[in-house]
Amino acid sequence: MNLPVIIDIIIGLVFIYLTLSLLASEIQELIATVLQWRAEHLKKSIEVLISGGSEGAKDPVQFQRVGQLAHSIYANPIIKDLNQGAKGVLSEGFRSVTHRMGDFYRGVTGTKNVFDNKSTGPSYIPAECFSASLLDTLKIYSWLSSISKTRLERFKNLQLAQIKLIGESLNLPDSTKPIIEQEFGWLTAEFNRVIEDYKNDVGSLNNSLDRMSEKLGFYIKDSQVYLPETELAGREFQRQMAFVKARFDSEVEREALLGQLQPSLSNLLNTIRKSQETVAEIRESKEDSLIYKQIQDTLDSMPESLKRSLYVLAQRAEKGGGDAQEQLERFQKEIEIWFDQSMQRATGVYKRNAKGVAILLGTAIAIAANADTINITNRLSKDSMLRSTVNLYAQQLVEKNANTKLDTLASLTKVQQDVDRALDNVALPFGWSEPNRLERDRQGNLLWPAFIEKLFGWILSGVAISMGAGFWFEALNKIINIRNAGKKPPSATES
Repeated sequence: MNLPVIIDIIIGLVFIYLTLSLLASEIQELIATVLQWRAEHLKKSIEVLISGGSEGAKDPVQFQRVGQLAHSIYANPIIKDLNQGAKGVLSEGFRSVTHRMGDFYRGVTGTKNVFDNKSTGPSYIPAECFSASLLDTLKIYSWLSSISKTRLERFKNLQLAQIKLIGESLNLPDSTKPIIEQEFGWLTAEFNRVIEDYKNDVGSLNNSLDRMSEKLGFYIKDSQVYLPETELAGREFQRQMAFVKARFDSEVEREALLGQLQPSLSNLLNTIRKSQETVAEIRESKEDSLIYKQIQDTLDSMPESLKRSLYVLAQRAEKGGGDAQEQLERFQKEIEIWFDQSMQRATGVYKRNAKGVAILLGTAIAIAANADTINITNRLSKDSMLRSTVNLYAQQLVEKNANTKLDTLASLTKVQQDVDRALDNVALPFGWSEPNRLERDRQGNLLWPAFIEKLFGWILSGVAISMGAGFWFEALNKIINIRNAGKKPPSATES
């Protein structure tokens, strides 16, 4: 057997593997759609991420919290909106049928529906969507805002109490006291208005402190009209109020003040991780009773592993410095990186599982189609007409799809159509026709050596089919190109 014949046999064998791989790809894609393998694997991977790995699934209480939190994340509009299917009667009808088939499969096998009371979930979630959904579900931003509002309210009360004490310690004459008290009443009203605006999310914390400093400046200026600088009371008032106002105006003091009013992400998460002191702090304000209940509910739903993970990510975010907003943005980016790294590992697991399914499916197809690699090779080596016909169609397939890569559904469908046209005109050496059947003796008994040989051929075909249509189509391209290059006549210079 010369080299051109061997190459033609290999081309025929690769063409047959491609034909069966296309069938396997369609079947596996259909199974994956009906059983929602990608969506289910993604949901389970997120649960593993939240639980901190396999260890987190051993504690029943923590495992239950993980499942509940995962359902809450998926119920968040940010994730929920990703699961939008195509509209139309046909699309919705097909989706309904696949959902019913999936429900039937779970009912028969007793498999749990990972989407709780939903029929399906998204098969892909961008990292930024997961991060935003997690933070929104856990109300992290609400916690930080609520604590800042509570601390600013307390700071305002302390400043007003200190200013009032300064005024009372001046031993002012009875004619001046009502005027100073009136000015203090105006300052109190203005401070309260600034705090109310901040609670209604009007302006930032820094802006609110600027406004309070401005109001305090007006109060000092107006009060000094009635407290001449030459008098002891006036000079003492100026001196003490200068210390109060420096708390607002000094760059160093302002930075320290912002650090006190804005809770650190890591400190907040560490407090949540260890105790409930933060909840007690918010509970001091009666107006925040609803927020307290929300935080209490969230604390009860958070698994310990997630508290630890978020604390570590918050520490990383704070290393870069900057104000609270910059740290929050970095914190969200850290969650995105954490999610992406986990999904990379999950993708590897999914590919390994899919490969195992592909081998089983490929072997099943090889047996059902009686695609025995050994028999196919023997038939191609002995039947020159069959070998030439298969090679001709393989050549035409490559020429029609020279620039095609089987990485999209459209390209897969196009190649499948070309292969189907070829199958209409050539009888490939597999199937259960007379030449391909199992060998038996004259009494009809199965010949076991022949069966073992065929079983080995099926396994070879099954493994080959599992390698995928893309692999065999690329291999077919390369082999035919190499063969064609060898057939080119030498040029004048070469001769």
